[in-house]
Amino acid sequence: MLKFKILLILISVSMCSLAQHKILPQNDTSVKNIFDEKIVQHRLDSLNKLTPLNLVCNKTVIQHIKFYLFQRQEQVSKLLARSNYYFPIFEEYLDKHELPLELKYLPVIESSLDPHARSYAGAVGLWQFMYATAKEHDLRINSYLDERKDIYRSTEAACQYLKKAYAKFNNWDLALAAYNAGSRNITKAIRRSGGKLNYWEVRPFLPKETRNYIPSFIAAVYAIHFAPSYGIEPDTNQIINNCPVDSIYLQKSVKLEHLAILLNMETSVLEQLNPMYRIKYIPFLEKEKFPIILPHDKIDEFLHQEDSVYIKLNEMELAENLNFPPFTDIEKIRYTVKKGDYLGRIASQYNCTVKDIMLWNDLKTHKIYSGKKLNIYKTVK
Repeated sequence: MLKFKILLILISVSMCSLAQHKILPQNDTSVKNIFDEKIVQHRLDSLNKLTPLNLVCNKTVIQHIKFYLFQRQEQVSKLLARSNYYFPIFEEYLDKHELPLELKYLPVIESSLDPHARSYAGAVGLWQFMYATAKEHDLRINSYLDERKDIYRSTEAACQYLKKAYAKFNNWDLALAAYNAGSRNITKAIRRSGGKLNYWEVRPFLPKETRNYIPSFIAAVYAIHFAPSYGIEPDTNQIINNCPVDSIYLQKSVKLEHLAILLNMETSVLEQLNPMYRIKYIPFLEKEKFPIILPHDKIDEFLHQEDSVYIKLNEMELAENLNFPPFTDIEKIRYTVKKGDYLGRIASQYNCTVKDIMLWNDLKTHKIYSGKKLNIYKTVK
């Protein structure tokens, strides 16, 4: 289950000048003077007519919108730049699953569109999957890969999760809340509210983080849509890639830095396009191939001189005396708790820690009972 995330993920404040980012100073009264709640209401009403989501405008939502526009202008500027790369990919998958395209804003409040984001609870990636939830959705996490950081695989998994949540609650507010808090917490809150099915009526009974989740989501939709009206423009330093990309498969294990050198690319750009490779190596197995994302022109360049590229890669590996780490994967075991079991004993049996078991199974205490099912994950060759 997905853990609670901090409501508004704060990114470090850049030292770049306001002029470079083309943002009006935060204390400039002219910014606040152009903030008109009636205009906000009208704009949200217009957006609301175009989506099955419930983009309401109330005092709580207004507070969150002001937070983005007046206290997090640099964050919004970065989000605008990153969204140009990520949003078209999100939209493609959402459309394939017949989901509202506005769900593309969910990673804005989850990760600030940072594939390397990690929450205090251990959720990782653009869509902030916890380890157990990632494994349930067939996302691989091993010595080489963390597919929670793979934009394509993680977006597919998020779409599947959201479809299930909506099918359960038949309400997009509650489905989004479930993405943050987990379905069990939403069901519990509905029961405590006396069976209410309106998010705003259920909201007082939700975990603290989830009470602000929908207002934050609506605020993110508004802020990114209308940022230019408040003097906020994309941060040009945050542009990820402005060229079409595609994937190819390599015929051997490759160090990303070596490939970047041979293709005359910045290593940081290649890593940015391929954040799923944990140790900056692309693995190779006889029975499986792993993709690398490249700009179209670099794919053409690679294919044009493929033989010589592999020769040079081998030479670079020999010069560094490079040995690639062994490829290991994760096997899921479904363990049934027996009478007399306790977490320490189970952890010892499977060579893991009590903390691991608690994280994998979303346990809040060490108490377990006979017959309970536990997910155990172990590394295999």
